Amino acid sequence: MKNVWNETAIRNELAKLDRKTGLKGAELPITFNNKIHTLGSYSSADGGAFRFSGYYFGNSSWPIEEAIDTIRHEYAHYMDHKLYGCMGHGPSWKKCCREVGALPIRCYSKKRAQYYIEKREAERRKSAELDGYKTGCFIRHPKFGNGKIVEIIGTDTKRCAVVLFKNGEKKKLSLSWIDENCERL
Repeated sequence: MKNVWNETAIRNELAKLDRKTGLKGAELPITFNNKIHTLGSYSSADGGAFRFSGYYFGNSSWPIEEAIDTIRHEYAHYMDHKLYGCMGHGPSWKKCCREVGALPIRCYSKKRAQYYIEKREAERRKSAELDGYKTGCFIRHPKFGNGKIVEIIGTDTKRCAVVLFKNGEKKKLSLSWIDENCERL
């Protein structure tokens, strides 16, 4: 999934967190810099502000999961400051991370980012394989025998197929499961 995070997209994510916490982080100023070693920061000075790395947030190949975690990480700093008067990566910040769904870790992990990139690429390849299944295709199920796909529901790797079998029964099956366990006729 290609995604570039601009101020509006970040503010929308902050607004979701505000609805969860009752705070007003989405109203704070957001700026960007070109730092490579710092993904984001929260400053409590002058009422508070967020700063994010344009180097990463403007990179369409940077994993969306990393962007969301960074936004939540910085929001947890804001929340920690507002609720507990603390700054840093201490116990109250870790508590805030858990509440907003951020990993309570301090540093960016290239290994974790690579994992998300590889996972997304594997899902893209699997989705492309599943594109070969269309309404009207015939399969042989290991238990129910031959059947015809009469409907495909959903998108990407989460697609399901409604299959009409020779005995007149309709079954809703995961298309991924069909691909791995059935014979295409």
